[in-house]
Amino acid sequence: MGRGGYGCEVDCVSEKEIRRPELGQDELLDYLRGLAEWKNNDVVKLAFLEQEDGEQVDGLDLSGVVELKRNANGTFEAKFVDKVRVLGMIRELMEERRDGELGEFLDGLYGLDGGER
Repeated sequence: MGRGGYGCEVDCVSEKEIRRPELGQDELLDYLRGLAEWKNNDVVKLAFLEQEDGEQVDGLDLSGVVELKRNANGTFEAKFVDKVRVLGMIRELMEERRDGELGEFLDGLYGLDGGER
């Protein structure tokens, strides 16, 4: 059995080996909003799943989980995303978007966008 006793093997993968898709600003904002609104109900379900119910893990929303650990004595530990940091990231992206839109507006206003005025 793999870690946690659910029959799945977990390999250590370096962060450089993980292939992350490139996200546009809108997709990133949507993802971050989802993390900010994420609820940990499925983590509680996972903690109480029996070994024979391991196939149910695929249906759980664990997107806000940073770390899971089941100790030898049966205790279950979970660490979650820092929602305050996520909200800060959302705020920064929204400010960048606003600055970008303002910059485009000002460029158009002053004729820097290639158009004639």
